[in-house]
Amino acid sequence: MVSKAVRLRNIPDNIIKRFMKCNSTKPSMGTDPEFFVADKNGKILAADTFFPSKHEPMELHGDTREVKVFFDGIQAEFNVPQSTCRESVAYFLRIALARTNNILKKNNVMLLEPSVRVRASVLKNADPEARIFGCAPDINAYTLTQNTPEIDASRHMYRYAGGHIHVGMSSNYIRANSIEYKIAKTEAGHIRAIKMFDYMTGAIMVMTEKGAASKRRRASYGSAGCFRPTPYGVEYRTPSCMWMKSPLTMSLIFGLVRLAWNLIIEDLDEEFVKLVGYSHEDVRGIINESDTVAAKKFLKTAIPYISIISTSNHNPLSILSLRTSKNGYLDSPTEAVKNISAGKEIFIRGGGKPVFTLPAFLYMLKRGFNSFIDTIDNEWNFKKQNSFYTNNGIANCSYVKLEKNTDFEKFQKNFLTNTI
Repeated sequence: MVSKAVRLRNIPDNIIKRFMKCNSTKPSMGTDPEFFVADKNGKILAADTFFPSKHEPMELHGDTREVKVFFDGIQAEFNVPQSTCRESVAYFLRIALARTNNILKKNNVMLLEPSVRVRASVLKNADPEARIFGCAPDINAYTLTQNTPEIDASRHMYRYAGGHIHVGMSSNYIRANSIEYKIAKTEAGHIRAIKMFDYMTGAIMVMTEKGAASKRRRASYGSAGCFRPTPYGVEYRTPSCMWMKSPLTMSLIFGLVRLAWNLIIEDLDEEFVKLVGYSHEDVRGIINESDTVAAKKFLKTAIPYISIISTSNHNPLSILSLRTSKNGYLDSPTEAVKNISAGKEIFIRGGGKPVFTLPAFLYMLKRGFNSFIDTIDNEWNFKKQNSFYTNNGIANCSYVKLEKNTDFEKFQKNFLTNTI
């Protein structure tokens, strides 16, 4: 049974207190996203023209850790070091994006799309290794069957780019009887985690990845529940590469995956699902059908509950996630509502107007999420090598894009006073 949306102010305090503690664990996170190479006219090129095979990958060093790039079929792929800090993962991804951009130079570009059509001449002339689908089978968390389709790569003219997220334990010294160890090391734990990853990110991905290219990929390689077990945990294979367009979208998706991990560790995941009122099967259907209407209804119901999880920026959609405030964070999720409703000033260190990330996300979604995302080089600040930690992530990106937007200021005030 699907529940109706509730207002945050009507959520009982005992529920808020239980869910606000879901912020203590930082699982190891990494990614091996794929991308396409196109010429200046937008025509897809075989990535083997620019990069070596996965057997001898090109190393793009960042600090003392390796970032690698290689061709994997027609598309190319990054390997990015794992970290318990998603901002660190983003830092290494930025290195990969910037240095790859330099390799491609002015005549070619990285294309971050879920699927593209490839010309027959490109397939014919590509490296033999690039003319096959190299993906090993993955598993469906809902059916426990292999769900990688059998496709004749020589006749199938479309190619697909994933944005797979790797998640593992927060430490190598986690005890074997702990919930986190069981999530990372057992089949039951993997299934529980993947279903919750879908629940926290699936509808958002449907709303931010609209269009025929996304639907086409979900039908072949990005359906709900796609994963592979790994020695350290799981590889969540449902997301496409589109979150890579901006540190804003990366922060959003990785942050929500981490929240899902924390919900399970606190043994609150099933309670969360019951409170929201949509089943795992409901969300599975939203993803697989690319049902934007149902996704919108789900988000309206789920977001008040998502917003109360944790008191820190572990939650990229928290009502508490001000860019800066007098005490770092507000004392409770409803304090922001009370202060805005009463016309009280919200302190911003260094001046400026407050931008709450939850209404910021909803505003961007309503106005067209992609309309707020610039070119890759501008989003990731390729030219400003030391600017990452002050200009990226959903909180800071939202602030930069919306702080002087008077239309957003009205939207945010209406949201805080009449919706939450």
